Amino acid sequence: MIAGHLITWAATQHGARTAVVFGEQRFSHAEIETRSNRFAQAALALGLQPGERLAVLLDNSVESLDSGFGAEKAGLTYVALNARHTLTEHLEILADAGASAVLVGRRHGELATAFVQAAGRELPRLRHVLGLDVDAPGVTDWRRATAAAPDRPPAIEIGPEHLMRIAYTSGTTGRPKGVAYTLERWQARLANHFLAMEYGLSVDDAMLHVGPLTHAAGVYLFPCFLRGARNVVLDQFDPAAVLAAIERERITQLMLVPTMMLRLVEAIEGGARGDWSSLKRIHYGTAPTPVALIRRAQAIFGPILRQQYGMTEAVQPLCVLYPHEHVGDSADDPIGSCGRPSANVRIVLRDASGQQVPRGAVGEITMAHEGVARVDFWRRPELLAESVRDGWYYSGDLGRFDPQGFLHIVGRNKDMIISGGFNVYAREVEDALAAHPAVLEAAVLGLPDPQWGEAVAAVVVLRAGASASVPELIAHCGQRIAGYKKPRHIAFAEALPRNLAGKVQKAGLRQRFPALPA
Repeated sequence: MIAGHLITWAATQHGARTAVVFGEQRFSHAEIETRSNRFAQAALALGLQPGERLAVLLDNSVESLDSGFGAEKAGLTYVALNARHTLTEHLEILADAGASAVLVGRRHGELATAFVQAAGRELPRLRHVLGLDVDAPGVTDWRRATAAAPDRPPAIEIGPEHLMRIAYTSGTTGRPKGVAYTLERWQARLANHFLAMEYGLSVDDAMLHVGPLTHAAGVYLFPCFLRGARNVVLDQFDPAAVLAAIERERITQLMLVPTMMLRLVEAIEGGARGDWSSLKRIHYGTAPTPVALIRRAQAIFGPILRQQYGMTEAVQPLCVLYPHEHVGDSADDPIGSCGRPSANVRIVLRDASGQQVPRGAVGEITMAHEGVARVDFWRRPELLAESVRDGWYYSGDLGRFDPQGFLHIVGRNKDMIISGGFNVYAREVEDALAAHPAVLEAAVLGLPDPQWGEAVAAVVVLRAGASASVPELIAHCGQRIAGYKKPRHIAFAEALPRNLAGKVQKAGLRQRFPALPA
């Protein structure tokens, strides 16, 4: 199979039709094809070989699309870096991936210099630091390189086991965890996406992307590209900008995480105006969404909300709650669920011994290890052995099926917090706190939050005779982990409650935050 053949096919099908809009810039399918061809050819001219890892640190831009499509055509394995991560976190991921090259945008120029300095030392495999409008020693001018490259596709042959992407999510040990996506699994994801669609998607549609294309927003971009729909991309979320774009571009599809949905609803309830009559679907997910917020959104936009359940390890839609299924008013009704499993996904809830629980009982969400749920990890065989047993992937999420077959997520048996659509693992926050000289130990948990879905909270035990303030500890964490991982609430304790085995009992820690909503 020729790498990136679907991109070329879509460009042939839709040619001069607008494919992507970034602010005042508009690019046709044919232009995106040419740009991605030049990217791929330039990468191969550097000496990069199919299968090598290319890491990318870019904000939403046409170059972020070039890099994804271009890496695919060159047969490279694409690794997205999170713009909100610290240098330490970037270095850990680059080292774990064994990246041969990293592409850095203008806003991250200082990091490009740090990557050059780390090459050959902390990053022994890194040979190239590529820059877009980054003028620094050791950084290749990537605009010049791509402008001089041939505009034809390189026609790299790949097989179904070719590794297309490594998607990183923080592991519970704090060590980066790379989720591997082969061509076969990527195609299964795409097929599952289209099979789950109950709505039409055509050249008459336009989808507005307001989140990072490296995260959930990017899940929708490629299907729109294939169907000839316009992808309208904002560089960041802002309610006024969203409403203006919907009206200006006659947007029909919109993807929001719950935090964005709340801000948009509050803006409209506060008097913001616009014409959103073109909207056909508002897709939402990535974190728990309160039923009250869903109802407020429905009151404004009508019955067009559609929820998808997924995870980094197995990209959505694993379950879908369709617009007509948003019924009831409580978390126990279908509206409080994440929907029913999609056609190509088999889900079974199991108890601690691996046995299927009866309907209505809470169990760990497991998925048949096939298709999009054929989870694999980059160079982490111990994680695979731990999470895949007897042909089933154990997600760590806890849920229950109601009598109608709707899946309700009730919690997680792993210390993961979803805040503003991003995954945060307790251990890495605990490690950051423990690095403060005044801290003896800390326990981190997630608390319900009306804006972020969940907020990171910590109970901290200080060393004898030491002192530290809440602002000081939060600032300290900001030097070590991304801003969205920092604790928003901190309480102090003389000791952490433990069971007889010495494990911290987090269940009772929430009472230390009595002023927060239940």
